Amino acid sequence: VGAQGGKLRSFQSALEAKKVVAQFPKYYCHNCKKETIYPVCEECEKKTERKYYCVKCKEEKKEAICKTIDPVTKGEHGKNLGYFDWELPIKHYFEKALKKVKQKDYPDLIKGVRGTSNEDHTPENLAKGILRASYDLYVNKDGTIRYDMTELPLTHFKPREIGTTVSMLKKLGYTHDFRGEELVSEDQIVEIKPQDVVLPNCPDSVEEGAGIVFFRVANFIDDLLKNFYGLEPYYKLKDKKDLVGHLVVALAPHTSAGTVCRIIGFSKTQGFYTHPLLHCAIRRDCDGDEAAIMLLMDSFLNFSKKYLPSHRGAVQDAPLVLTSHLIPSEVDDMIFDMDIAFEYPLELYETAERYGMPWEVDVLKFGRVLNTEKQYEGMGFTHDVSDINKGVLCSSYKSIPTMKEKVLGQMKIAEKVRAVDELDVARLIIERHFVRDIKGNLRKFSMQQFRCVDCNEKYRRPPLSGICSKCKGKLLFTVAEGSIVKYLEPSIELAKKYQLPAYLQQTLDLVKQRIESVFGRDEEKQAGLQTWFS
Repeated sequence: VGAQGGKLRSFQSALEAKKVVAQFPKYYCHNCKKETIYPVCEECEKKTERKYYCVKCKEEKKEAICKTIDPVTKGEHGKNLGYFDWELPIKHYFEKALKKVKQKDYPDLIKGVRGTSNEDHTPENLAKGILRASYDLYVNKDGTIRYDMTELPLTHFKPREIGTTVSMLKKLGYTHDFRGEELVSEDQIVEIKPQDVVLPNCPDSVEEGAGIVFFRVANFIDDLLKNFYGLEPYYKLKDKKDLVGHLVVALAPHTSAGTVCRIIGFSKTQGFYTHPLLHCAIRRDCDGDEAAIMLLMDSFLNFSKKYLPSHRGAVQDAPLVLTSHLIPSEVDDMIFDMDIAFEYPLELYETAERYGMPWEVDVLKFGRVLNTEKQYEGMGFTHDVSDINKGVLCSSYKSIPTMKEKVLGQMKIAEKVRAVDELDVARLIIERHFVRDIKGNLRKFSMQQFRCVDCNEKYRRPPLSGICSKCKGKLLFTVAEGSIVKYLEPSIELAKKYQLPAYLQQTLDLVKQRIESVFGRDEEKQAGLQTWFS
C-alpha cells in the first residue's frame, strides 16, 4: 500500500506526522495542473502523464529513455529514473482514498511497508490497503491475498466428507460415483476431477480456515469492484459455502506459474486435498509440500509485476503465467510411477516374501494410461476409509510455543516407538537442522547489511559516523543475534542428555566458541558456597 517514512509503522502514525518522506513515481495531471503519485488523478480521475528524471541532465523528462548525447562518451544518456524523492502530504491521499471507497470510518490499524522495493517504487493505491484492513486481510508482495496449506493427495471422496450437497456436486459435473452408478447419496464414493480442490476448514486449528478467509476476500473484491472500479460485484456471497464452484489459482513456492482450479468443498483437516495430477502440475510431489491458493479474480484484479522487488529472484512465488488446462504429459513425471490399480495381485505379496525386486511384478501405473482417454479418470484405490476428516486435525507442533518444547515432545515419541532409535533421531535433529541453521545465520550475520530506522537506507558497511549519512538516523542490524543463538542451548542439552558422539559434542562446543567470539560470553555470576550444598 505504498511507502512510509521515518519510524512510522501505521498510517495512523503517518497522519499524525502529516507527511511521508520516500521515493515515488511522479505523474502530472493536465486537468488539475498538479503532480500526483498515481497514473489516474485522485482529484478528477483522469489519466495523468508519467514523468522521468535523467541523472546526467539533472532534469525531468517525458520519456523513459534520454536520447541526449553525452559529449564525452558520444552515447545517449540512456534509461531515466522512474521515481523521485517526495515529501508526500499523506492526509490528502488518505482522505481521497476514503472518499473513493465510500468509507467514513476506517480501521484502528492500517499497516503499510516502510519503503517500496520495486524498480520504479510504484505504490499500490492507498484505497486498496484501507479496504483490505477493513476486512482484516493481509497482502502479498505482488498485490494478491493467499492462503498457504500443506499438500495432500486425494483421488476419491464422499460428498459428506467435503460438506457439499449431492445436488451441488451434480451441477459441478459429478453425476455418477466411481462405479458408474448415479450419484444420489452423500456416502457414495466419487472420483475427483484433476483440477478440483478441497480446501481446509479445520475447527480445531488456531488459524482461520480457508473458507472463512476467502469469504472475506470475496467480499473485499466485490467492494473493490463496486466502489473503486465502478463495476458490478462479482461474487455476491452470502455464506462461505457459496465459494464452491468458484475458480482459484494454485501456486507452489519458488515457481512463477499458477494453475487454475475449482473449489468443490471444504474438509475439517488442515490439508490441501486435490488430485495428484494437480500437485504435480504445480511442480510439487504428492505429499507434505506446501502450496498457496488465491482467488482467480484477485489475481486478475490486484496482481501486478510492477509491485515485485527489483532484485534477482523476485519473480519467484508470483503468478506471472497461468495454466488453465492441465495436460498430464506435461506435469512432474513423479506421478507416472504411481500405481492406480484397484487391487494388488497375489504375486506382489509372494515376491515381497522372497525379497524380490519391484519391477518383477506387473501393477498398473499411471504412466500406462498417459495420452489415452483414461488419463483424467478411472484411477483405482485398494482400501476405503470411513471419513478423511477422522484423525488428528491439529498437530501439537503448531500449539507448542517454543522450539525446545517441540524437540522434547518429538524425543518423547521417539523413546516410546520401538521402531525408532531415539539416539539417531537426536543426532539427526542437531546435524541436519540445528547446526546448519546456527552456522548459516552466523555467516549471514558477518555479511549482513545495516538499515536506517528512519529512511530505510541500507549500507553494506556502516558509515564512520555511526549514523545514516542520508538522514542522520539510527542504524540497526538486519540479522539479529537471537536468530543465531536460539538453537544453541537446545542442541547442547540434547547432545548431553542422549550422550551423542564426542565429535558432535565437540562441533557444538566449537560453534559456541565462534558465537562467543562474535557476541562475547555471558557474564559469570558469582555464587555463594551455600548454592553448592543446598
